[in-house]
Amino acid sequence: MASADNFKRSFEENKKLLYSLDSLLAHQDFFVKVKEERIMQLKKQRNQVKDVKELYAMNRMIYLEYRVYDADSALHYINKNIRLARQTNNRTWEVVSLLEQSFVLTSSGLLTEALKAVSDIRSEELPQNLRSEYFGRLCTLYSRLRDYSGENSHLSEHYNNLQKIYRDSVLNTATPDELRYWNTRAWLYLGSPEIAPVKQALEHNKRILPNDSRKYSIATYNLSAIYRSENDESKYLENLILSAMADIRCVNGDIGSLQEIAEYLFRHGKIDRAYNYIAYCSQKAMFFHNRVRIIKMSHLQNQIYKAYQERDRTQQKRLQASLIAVSLLFLVLIGAFLFIRKQMRRLKETNMRLDNTNQKLSVNMDALSTAHQCLEAANNQLKDLNTQLKEVNSQLRESNYVKEEYIGYVFNICSTYISKLEEFRKNINRKLKVGQIEDVKTMTDPSTMASNELKEFYQHFDTIFLHLYPNFVEDFNALLLPEERIELKEGELLNTELRIHALIRLGITDSVKIADFLHCSAQTVYNNRLRTRNKSIVPKEDFINAVKKLGKHKA
Repeated sequence: MASADNFKRSFEENKKLLYSLDSLLAHQDFFVKVKEERIMQLKKQRNQVKDVKELYAMNRMIYLEYRVYDADSALHYINKNIRLARQTNNRTWEVVSLLEQSFVLTSSGLLTEALKAVSDIRSEELPQNLRSEYFGRLCTLYSRLRDYSGENSHLSEHYNNLQKIYRDSVLNTATPDELRYWNTRAWLYLGSPEIAPVKQALEHNKRILPNDSRKYSIATYNLSAIYRSENDESKYLENLILSAMADIRCVNGDIGSLQEIAEYLFRHGKIDRAYNYIAYCSQKAMFFHNRVRIIKMSHLQNQIYKAYQERDRTQQKRLQASLIAVSLLFLVLIGAFLFIRKQMRRLKETNMRLDNTNQKLSVNMDALSTAHQCLEAANNQLKDLNTQLKEVNSQLRESNYVKEEYIGYVFNICSTYISKLEEFRKNINRKLKVGQIEDVKTMTDPSTMASNELKEFYQHFDTIFLHLYPNFVEDFNALLLPEERIELKEGELLNTELRIHALIRLGITDSVKIADFLHCSAQTVYNNRLRTRNKSIVPKEDFINAVKKLGKHKA
């Protein structure tokens, strides 16, 4: 028996197939109706036949419809063909009909009659295509006799030996294009390495055979046995379900696969499905007059019925316990309802008194609320004014500080420049007195002089600005993308890009004024500002305001 985990996995993987099987069972009347209509049509055609050969063929066609559907009707038409064969002295017809008669009798459990039906047939007289069928009938017949020989071990062994003899005969006469060839090998090689080609052949037949045929049902049933021997429980159940579905579609009364599914599900506690399946099998067995299968199913059906009764008793006990609990709870609820109702009346009286008091308070609260709102509005205005005043004071302090610092530095620069000019004048006079005109020209060269003075001017500006805003470079870099941040050269305080935005931080935003201050073109300043905005992590329209707020001045 497979473990609970294996069953659970197998059941889950085949749940959709089981639902499909349930759906087919729910619509079983449809398949019966189609079967009956087909039989009725064949009977009408038979009534119009006059030729003996055609009559034999029509009888056989009707027999094939009844073959696994209604045993008595199948025997009725096969007996007609036996009489026709003997009247026309056609031994081939007679042999075919006797084999078919034996099949129905075997399926019905009339094993002695089935053996008698084929007792006059000799394998030597049969054509090649009937020999494997003849041996197959005897193989099946003796296997049934062996199974139902009871406790008589001697008789069981005798039938088992005969079954093996005819099984070997099937193996020697059947060809690979016959399903019987593979079905016989399936049970012979079960659990051995030789089963692999058999499984492959049966899988092939499963793909090509119609899924509403008896052959499809047998092929999938044998596949289920192979997978069960390989401990593949999911495939075992899958093929059993497919076999049962084929039996339902072809209205098979000898439906062994569904019976096995019912037994399998019952063993694992799926009582409802097992009961439905075994009930269907029992119904079909009764209609088919399958005496042997009725006896076999009765034991399983009895077990399932007992399990049903036991479960009903357990559920009834639980229901009684639940009803008692619900009744007690109902009584408690009634008591609680009465208590709550009494409390609600008291509460209603108290609420009425509170409402009167609240109405009086409401008038006063409205007045207080109005006053509170006016006061809150005034407070908000004062807060806004205070915030604005703080900002203005901060700006004024910063502006005064900047002015004081720059005025001091300007006076210092002016004093320095006056000293420089005086020294420069003395040097010029000395040079002129001694006639060093070329040296004078060199000293007064505009490009050299301007370049030196501009460098010194930048140095003074950078020093003063960074003195005021020592964190300006770090704060400015924080506005740029990481890969675009400015890295100053050794000895460099600010570069052109930083000086432009330093002037913007001081409040000079006009590009022309910045260009005049830094002694460069306005276009250079404009391009530099545009390029910097494109490298910014803040929106372009907010960049200037962000620069103006950079750095805290050194207090």
